Amino acid sequence: MTDILAIGAHPDDVEISAGGTLVKMRNLGHSIALCAASDGEPTPHGSHEIRLREAASVASKLSCEYEILDMPNRYVVDSVENRIKIANIIRKHRPAVILCPHTAGLHPDHTAVSQIVDAARFYAKLTKTDPEGREWPYEPWWTPRQYYYFLGGVEQGVMPTFIVDVTDEYEDKMDILNCYASQWQVDMDMLSRSAHWGRMIGAKWGEAFAARGPVAISDIMQLTERHGMPRTTRQKRTAGR
Repeated sequence: MTDILAIGAHPDDVEISAGGTLVKMRNLGHSIALCAASDGEPTPHGSHEIRLREAASVASKLSCEYEILDMPNRYVVDSVENRIKIANIIRKHRPAVILCPHTAGLHPDHTAVSQIVDAARFYAKLTKTDPEGREWPYEPWWTPRQYYYFLGGVEQGVMPTFIVDVTDEYEDKMDILNCYASQWQVDMDMLSRSAHWGRMIGAKWGEAFAARGPVAISDIMQLTERHGMPRTTRQKRTAGR
């Protein structure tokens, strides 16, 4: 079983949007697996072989498995075939949490993968045969939690459910993104919007996630630790009243 399965349309999507969070989770002892629907090619300076080597370097740094599927870059579509491919990845890793793209943004591949993962999460729990009548290669699995990360622009009115403070992990995140040397012409830091999300919680760097339902917590004071004035300041003000 894997604690967190992070799925993207292309190699580097997950790392741009949630790389700091994955570093934080790894440092906390959680197991991670990554999956890209396509190899991300063609691009101006990459190739299939180069992108696989870059993804392997990331996997080494995160101590995780990185799976690259064969969906066509730029033309990823939500189909039964692609749902089954992702469902088999989910069944193989049996994660507690799935991370996948939010539908907000301009790239149709990101939107398609978000929709594919939504369906594949359901498909992964089906018994007996898959939607095309074939035997499943792995046992059924239902992933309890699914969160959506943001990549690039965010549509007006779309807000995250929570933001992870990745200030301490930011240097390691940049080290991971540097594995993608073939993509040097893309401003990955800008696409992550980590400075923007960080400012929203009173941190230097942050990564945003959305959930479709409520997110449970055990201490409501956790919600104010990095937003507005620090807890110690609030305690001092309260004591002086």
